[in-house]
Amino acid sequence: MGFDRAGVSPGAPGARAEDGAEGAADRAVLDEAIRWRIKLQYNTADASAWQAFDAWLRAQPAHALVWERLQALGARLQRPAAEMPGEAAARILRQTEAAQARRSRRKALMSLGALAAGGWVAWRAGEVPAVRQALADVSTSRGERRRVALPDGGTLVLNTETAVDIDYGGPARRIRLLAGEVYVISGQDPLSRPLFVETRDGRAQALGTRYRVRQWDDGSEVAVDEGAVALLPRDGAGEAGATLRAGESARMTPQGVRALAPVDVRVMDGGAWVEGALSVRDMPLDAFLQELSRYHGAIECDPAVARLPVSGVFQLDDTRKVLALLRQILPVEPQAGRLWWGGRVTRVRARARAPERARG
Repeated sequence: MGFDRAGVSPGAPGARAEDGAEGAADRAVLDEAIRWRIKLQYNTADASAWQAFDAWLRAQPAHALVWERLQALGARLQRPAAEMPGEAAARILRQTEAAQARRSRRKALMSLGALAAGGWVAWRAGEVPAVRQALADVSTSRGERRRVALPDGGTLVLNTETAVDIDYGGPARRIRLLAGEVYVISGQDPLSRPLFVETRDGRAQALGTRYRVRQWDDGSEVAVDEGAVALLPRDGAGEAGATLRAGESARMTPQGVRALAPVDVRVMDGGAWVEGALSVRDMPLDAFLQELSRYHGAIECDPAVARLPVSGVFQLDDTRKVLALLRQILPVEPQAGRLWWGGRVTRVRARARAPERARG
């Protein structure tokens, strides 16, 4: 931000006075966004703070644009900043955002054009994933996990690239899963209101429990660790499609519920991510890499090694170490590369065999 419509810095020769005013306004929005980020991500924020932030975010399109830029700085800033005083974190965010803005001036102008063409309503509807996450009450970036205290004393844990809206102000407690995966530990509500995790496929109602909900492209996966969960598909006319008990899991679509067979669950411990791990047993390598890519970024698997079985418990805090470990236990070679449009990708190929020595 901080550039006029012609791409001229406010302090550059030929800049108009009104451009300087626009630049000052942009910097003021940036300062507000930084204060919100520090409050929400580095300090303790209650439900009223989240509601106030949501109101600020919706007040002007520019607020959402600047917030998206701060979120795009990535998780690499969040951990060190969390250990700094608020003033130091703000200084780092401001300097980094300014440098990014200088490098991405044209891209920012294109984004503004896309906003004008698509309209604020399209952004609010979640047609752009980055903006959908920026507008969510709580969200995580790739590789990040986050634990949130709920107003009723319960706990919500967000997995990588997850976005949720939280509404505890009505006759029911609602957690809307916009993308990704959450683990819910239900609390004791003094008003005895029902607790729902809502996805685009339906609702998962807690019956005093601990459970996990993951939004897939073709359905919602629900797994129960403790207590019970009633699944209510979106097109089920309000009737429960199934009730899951501890140790059970199912896939919910708008039309119904399908129990997951034991073999579907045995290959991977779907809840290990809560403790920062990926736990698998005889999982095909291509499926393992697809799961790992949620935390690492794009990974391509050579078909020649796609069916190799992978077993073990892998720590997710350093995915490069996981790839290096795969090289030690399997005949594969991870290689860094680029996609056709310039994005980063890791290609896991079959390891070339060493040439045999000629016999004398």
